[in-house]
Amino acid sequence: MEHYDFIVLGGGNAGLRAAREVAAHGRKVILIDPTPIGGLCPLRGCNPKKILVRASEALQAVRDAAEHGIHVDSVHIDWNVVIDRKHRFTDSVTESTEESLRKAGIEYLEASPRFAAADRIDADGRTFSFSGCLVATGSRPRALPIEGARHLKTSDDLLELREVPKTMVVIGAGAVAFELCQVYARLGTRIHMLVRGTTILKGFDPDIVKELVEHSESLGFVIYEKTEAKAVRPSGQRYSVALDHGATIEADIVFNAAGRSAAVETLNLEAAGMEYTDKGIRVDEYRRANRDSRIYAAGDADGGMQLSPVASYEGGLVAHNFLSGDQKKTDYASIPRALFTVPPCAMVGLTEAQASERGLDVDVTMEDMSEWTVFSIANEKKAFGKMVTEARTGKILGAHLYHASADENINLFAMAMRFGISRVELSQLVPVYPTFSSAVQHLTPLLESGRSAV
Repeated sequence: MEHYDFIVLGGGNAGLRAAREVAAHGRKVILIDPTPIGGLCPLRGCNPKKILVRASEALQAVRDAAEHGIHVDSVHIDWNVVIDRKHRFTDSVTESTEESLRKAGIEYLEASPRFAAADRIDADGRTFSFSGCLVATGSRPRALPIEGARHLKTSDDLLELREVPKTMVVIGAGAVAFELCQVYARLGTRIHMLVRGTTILKGFDPDIVKELVEHSESLGFVIYEKTEAKAVRPSGQRYSVALDHGATIEADIVFNAAGRSAAVETLNLEAAGMEYTDKGIRVDEYRRANRDSRIYAAGDADGGMQLSPVASYEGGLVAHNFLSGDQKKTDYASIPRALFTVPPCAMVGLTEAQASERGLDVDVTMEDMSEWTVFSIANEKKAFGKMVTEARTGKILGAHLYHASADENINLFAMAMRFGISRVELSQLVPVYPTFSSAVQHLTPLLESGRSAV
C-alpha cells in the first residue's frame, strides 16, 4: 500500500487548485483522473464557448455596421475557421496542465479511482492510503430517460460542429442552452426550445429573463413551455422529435441542454461513508464529505454552483482546511454569475423574490436603460438593470444586469457586496464617461439629487 498526504480525484479547477496549494506546503500529493485533465472550463466549457460567442458577436456587429455609416456588401462567416481557432486554445490544455503538475512535484495517474474504505483508494491495480482526499470529479450531461436518447447531442458536440444546422431542437432552458443556441441562431439556425415547466433560466431574476427571452425570440427562437420530448427518432438525415402533447418537430440536431449531473457514480462513495444524490455529494459548510473529516468534495461533484471560479475557490478553501485545521466556511453571498449571450446577462446576490421570501424589507430599483446615452452611442438596443437593497441600511443585497458589458459591470456590484459598500456610497462613484460601467452609478436608488438619463 502506498501512502500519500493528499489525494485529489479529478483534474479540473477545484482539484488542480487544491493539489497545487497542498504540494506547495511540502506535502506528498497525487492527482488521479481517468480523462484528459485540464477541466471542463478550458477544454469543453467557458473558454471554447466564449470563442464561439465572440465570433457570433462580431458577425452581429458587422450586420449592424450600417448604423455607424459602414456599408458591407456581403457578410459571410467561415465556421471552420472559428472551430479551428477554438482548437488553438483547447488542444494544448492537457499537455500544459500535466507539465505544470510535474513542475509542482505532483504525481499524476490517469486511471479510474474507486474507494475501498474511508482511508483507501484503488486505482490502476494500486492501493493508496491517505491523510486527506478531495473528490473533484466534475460533472457530465444529465442523462434523459426518453426513447432515442442516444441520438441527443451535448454541449461538447455543439462546440465541435463544423456544419451549421438549419434546425435545432433544444431540451432545456438553462444557461448553456441560451448561450450556445444564440450563437447558432445568429448563424441562421432555427431554434425550438422545449421547457419542461414554465421556469426559464432558474435562479435569474424574472424581469431580466423576460428581456432575454424577448430578444432570443427576435433571433428566431420558438419557446414551448410545459412541453417535453418523449422520443427522438431518425428521419432520413434528420430527426423527428415526438412531443408529449402529440406534435412532432423535424430537426437536424437535438441538443440535450437539461443540465449536468455529478460524475461520482463509479467512485464507490458508500465505502468511504459519503452520502450523495444525482446532484452530487453531500458536504458541510467546510466542504467535508464524510464523518471522520478526512475527505472533502468541491466543484461540480458536490452539486453546488457549477461555475469555474467557484470550483477554484472551493479547491483553495479545501487546501486551507486540510493544511491548517483552522476550518473556514464557504461563503457564496457575493459570487457573481454571467450568462454569455449577446448582450450578456449577469447577477449577484438575491433576486427580489428571494429577498421577499426571507422577509427582508427592501427597496428595488428597476431601469430600462436602452435609451440612456452611453448605450445609444454604442448602438446597444437592449439595456436593463435591477438592484435590490435593504431599505433601512442601503446594504446591497442583489444586482441583475442585461446589457453590453454586464458580465464586467457585475463585478463592481460583487465587490460592493463583498466589502460592504452601500448603495449611497456606490452612487458617489465618479466614473469615466461615457462608459458602460458609468451606468452603475445611476442604477443606485435614493440619490440625493434627481437622476438624468446617461
